[in-house]
Amino acid sequence: MVLRRGSNILNRFISKEFLINFLVAFTFFFLIFFVNSILLLVQRILLKNIDFKTMLVMVLLSMPQFLIYTFPFATLTGASMVLGDLSSNNELLALKSSGVSERKVFLPIIIWSIIFSLITFFVSDYLLPWTNIIYRERLTLLMREMPTFEIEANGTNTVGNIVIANKEVEDALIHEIVMTNNDRTSENKTVVSKLGKVEMMDSARFIYRFTLEDPEILITDSSDINTNLLANAENATFYLDFSDQVPSLTNTDPVNLSSSVLRENIKSRQVREDEDRRAFYHQREELGLSYSSILKEKMVDGTEAMEESIGINQELMRLDEPPIDFYAQYYKAELTKKYSLSLACFFLTLVALPLGTLKLKYGKLTGFAISLIIAVAYWYMMFFAQLEIFNIKSPPYLLIFLPDIAVALIAVFFKLTIRGGR
Repeated sequence: MVLRRGSNILNRFISKEFLINFLVAFTFFFLIFFVNSILLLVQRILLKNIDFKTMLVMVLLSMPQFLIYTFPFATLTGASMVLGDLSSNNELLALKSSGVSERKVFLPIIIWSIIFSLITFFVSDYLLPWTNIIYRERLTLLMREMPTFEIEANGTNTVGNIVIANKEVEDALIHEIVMTNNDRTSENKTVVSKLGKVEMMDSARFIYRFTLEDPEILITDSSDINTNLLANAENATFYLDFSDQVPSLTNTDPVNLSSSVLRENIKSRQVREDEDRRAFYHQREELGLSYSSILKEKMVDGTEAMEESIGINQELMRLDEPPIDFYAQYYKAELTKKYSLSLACFFLTLVALPLGTLKLKYGKLTGFAISLIIAVAYWYMMFFAQLEIFNIKSPPYLLIFLPDIAVALIAVFFKLTIRGGR
């Protein structure tokens, strides 16, 4: 009974210290990685005089995509700081002298890392896709209610290949408009109007109708500035594509899809990839037969056969590797990343465990510094893996798991090194 009570006290103590350090690290990483993007969104929304409640909701809806990185790094840092502190204060040594094994000290931290792994997966697979849908719905509503959301008063705005200079903006009305095209076509067009009105046409794609009253249109030939045409009209209508101008931190990229949707997309893309590969192998087989046939005819007409065989051989070399489906690789990588980032909470914690067996000076500070180095290394490994998925011909599952595998191997190496040095 006494041993069990002592074990419970130890578990509560380790858990409390770990969670306190975790919250500190969580706040740090959240501010470092995400506050800049959030402040940018807040600034753009506030400029449109949107109420504080709406602004806060939009910010909260954009946060889940950041949490999938915050949890693993905060778990690593929390574990490093608490174990570094225990080591520097000789508390682990005292516990060992009292007959408490390292496993009992490490067990609460490992359990919490598993819990945070599950939370990270929940955020990635359920919360992120759900908030992304709601975010876009609310953003669409804002764009519908404020069709001049992206057009600044007394400024210049670029929408696609159109540059718009204007003065006051009142709801859907824009005053003193000058529009020019910057796509370097054979004709340069400039439109001037006293008043224009913006109306939403397609809420899904953010396409707007821009109606101008009493416009004057000047068309100049870019190859001959002396050739121009000036025309007047009662009104003119333009269609503006705001899809690239939307102040959004979320989108419909694979990273914002759930694992079930990603699997469906992978399955459909895999069918296309299999068809392309069958066509590839069929073409290569036919070229191979043609190459063999020409080589047999070489004795009859050596020069022509040789030239033709060289051409076919070059074509065969070009068909050396079967094609891969771009989106199939992309979906597979994002599906794997959901599991990889979730498991990172556990694997990164394993790296921190050897710190408890070392004699560290300035324990918390040293643990924090070491965790930063490991977090940056993990980030770069994940970034590198994502860049390389299109340079390999095999599924990217193992490549995306490479950071987790590397971290696990490092943890085992340090553990064996420390044990061997005793």
